[in-house]
Amino acid sequence: MKNLFKKYAGLSLAALVVGGAGSALAQTQDLTLWNSSTGTSGIGVEWGTGSLTPDNTVAGPNDTGSLKVTVDFTGASDTPAADYICFNGGNPWYQPLAVNLALYKSIDFDVKWDTTSDITISEFNDLSTWPATLTNSTGTNVFWSWAGAGYLSGSLGGLDFEGTGSYNQMGPSIYTTNLPTAAANGWVHMSLPINPAMANIDAINGLCLHKWVNQCWGIVNPAVARFWIDNLVLKGTTIPLPPKLSMPVKATPGLNVFASTEGSLYDRQSAVLRQNSGLSWVGQATPANPVTYSFTIAGYPTSVNCEAWMFLVPNPAYMDNSPDWNETNCAIVYLQGSPTSATMHFQYKVNEASQQGMYSGASGVVEKIGGINETNSYTNAPGSWNGVTTPWLESGNLAQVTNNSILGTWTIKFTSDTNGTLIAPDGNSTNFVFPTYNIGAFAENPAATTPFYLYLGMQANNADAINQAVVYSQFSVNGTASPYSENFLTDSSLDTVNVWNTGAASGPKGVLVVPGSSALWVSWSLPDAGFGLQATPTLNDPLAWTTPSIGPALGMYGVRSQLIDSSEVPAGSAAFFELIKRTATQLQVLLPGEVNAPGTATGKTGTPTAESVNSLFTVTVNMCDSTWHIVSSTDAVSLSSATDPGVGSATGNLVGGTAQITTWYFDTAGSQTVTASDTSNTAITSNTSSSVVAQ
Repeated sequence: MKNLFKKYAGLSLAALVVGGAGSALAQTQDLTLWNSSTGTSGIGVEWGTGSLTPDNTVAGPNDTGSLKVTVDFTGASDTPAADYICFNGGNPWYQPLAVNLALYKSIDFDVKWDTTSDITISEFNDLSTWPATLTNSTGTNVFWSWAGAGYLSGSLGGLDFEGTGSYNQMGPSIYTTNLPTAAANGWVHMSLPINPAMANIDAINGLCLHKWVNQCWGIVNPAVARFWIDNLVLKGTTIPLPPKLSMPVKATPGLNVFASTEGSLYDRQSAVLRQNSGLSWVGQATPANPVTYSFTIAGYPTSVNCEAWMFLVPNPAYMDNSPDWNETNCAIVYLQGSPTSATMHFQYKVNEASQQGMYSGASGVVEKIGGINETNSYTNAPGSWNGVTTPWLESGNLAQVTNNSILGTWTIKFTSDTNGTLIAPDGNSTNFVFPTYNIGAFAENPAATTPFYLYLGMQANNADAINQAVVYSQFSVNGTASPYSENFLTDSSLDTVNVWNTGAASGPKGVLVVPGSSALWVSWSLPDAGFGLQATPTLNDPLAWTTPSIGPALGMYGVRSQLIDSSEVPAGSAAFFELIKRTATQLQVLLPGEVNAPGTATGKTGTPTAESVNSLFTVTVNMCDSTWHIVSSTDAVSLSSATDPGVGSATGNLVGGTAQITTWYFDTAGSQTVTASDTSNTAITSNTSSSVVAQ
């Protein structure tokens, strides 16, 4: 690997060729999401207390009706609005059309405020401005008596427009905007720009109107806000510039956890251990049987503010993205460092409703204690209280230990319920005592649905950590009732079915194992619709270009990064990379047992597996160029069979250029074929599969 890295470093002197034949991108036409002519199909509520309904009594500009949005603020839900508007009907899970938002320049719509709402537009845009004496349309107080002005501080300001997709009901966040105050006097037109470099917007099947409330349980009686929207349109773009390649970066094997999202710098990225019991030290640790939590850092972003962390969450309510913020009880081991120094901290919180005292020793935090509104200061050292009156006022800062590098193995060791030690890679250690009266909060409740969750992850905290990863090479829990360990350097992929869950990560695609055979990451700017990466050892042979395909290509913050295996790096002393935009010309049909093989005569390898008559199986349909490379597309396709016409047809939609249709079967024994046709674009050539035996 040392010699290989010298070669990769030398790529800074080699040419990186951008573009290729057919790199021009056509201008996109406007696409209407909703007006009164589209009807009720494709609109609905994902969750929460709000509603979305067509209203023929209020006419929008140049329209006979409008779409009424009701935002119902209650103490029962922190999501008073999560309403979807999908293209061509359907819902976010089963939507027949997906579009690439990077090909549109803005989200345009008209909005009008209902002045009979319980709150004003300004109060909708900033919930912290609600007066403590606010009453609703029935004349009853909205807040509990102990909830004062500013209680809803920290809620989502304005209205968030998020994308929806079949693999992610909400996200990414496209644009957050305040509603204009002029909308209280009539219709106002709004235009929200779309950032074409945003990741994960290339297969969006609709928009979600999202409103989130912090501390919603302070609301005792509902407050309702209403407004109308109309003429919701995606505006077509001018011709975008082609993507630009960046210099390759050496890949670090292990569990890579990237700061990959378009959201906040404080998005938590994590893998959660699916084993959810037998992980607490409480009741297990003794001097003869110490309990240890250990992990090895093999890679770290070039940022002194980035965090690598492990969360220990007893009896959680659910698998939360931010348990250190949202769960009542949580312990966290986190690292921050630089090339020459690093510090590991151990903190915890118990019965903390304010959600923030563990980190900052926050003062002036308003929370409900015993039904009384109190202002608390989390400035007291752990163990300084008696455990009866106000133990939750402790700061939770137990200990920290330093090391001359963030790389290496870090350990937290318990020799009893209360006695622990932090151990740095160089052997530095710090002892601490966990307050006895708080230990019970970290004991597993065997009757709980989830007795214990253990998270391993990172968060960026600063812009210089974006699109970089914390890399874990090893992780272990020893001495507990159900110990667990894993060497990520021996993994070829992350087992997200049986061992780890990445669903709590804001960017789950950026949580992955990089195998030991991986060489480097090659990145390029977004948008990149239709472009693919190629590599060659020389610029003198046009036939020497190859297409790396072993590793994934991840959409991250403004870039796409593709993992290149060592076997895909061109031989010799130089390597050249280019992006080429491929033109879709034909469909490809793959049966079970076959795989795509671009650049070959048939475009595939393998032999179809015999199928049972009247048994469903999966047919894969790819959109391809003339050399069988897969091209991104969202076209609708249909299947039929000339050899077995009695089976009828099946349909599906391409996502990223591929559709897997599982509703296909043969009803006649013998040699059969399947034909795929493009029902969105008749210029695309249909394709018939290899023959397969139905028996």
